[in-house]
Amino acid sequence: MRISAAADLVGVPTHVLRHWEDEGVLAPSRSGTNQREFSTQQVDAARIVHRLREAGVGIAQIRELLPAQRSRRSELLSAEADRLDRSAIRSAAAARFLRHVGRCRHPVIEDCPECRSYATFERTG
Repeated sequence: MRISAAADLVGVPTHVLRHWEDEGVLAPSRSGTNQREFSTQQVDAARIVHRLREAGVGIAQIRELLPAQRSRRSELLSAEADRLDRSAIRSAAAARFLRHVGRCRHPVIEDCPECRSYATFERTG
């Protein structure tokens, strides 16, 4: 299929698929007129790249994952999963803090023990 159809299936603009090809994380075949042709398998690969990008995995890391042996791939993905877990903890704490500040009765945030607790969490969390 052509790049526009592949991009629609993946949920990204066509220029993103071109960029990923330029970066070496996708390798669509070429037609006789040198147009990109994506197979079903290549669209699935693009979907995986898209999900990894949404999760914050960088292009260089994705490029490293593709040819990696199973153990190295597992190591890289485990490190990314750990990073996401830490990020989720920080995001949840920030959401709790924002909700608290919205209803906090202290005139100055620094006077509130819960607000100070959040500041401490950020330094150590």
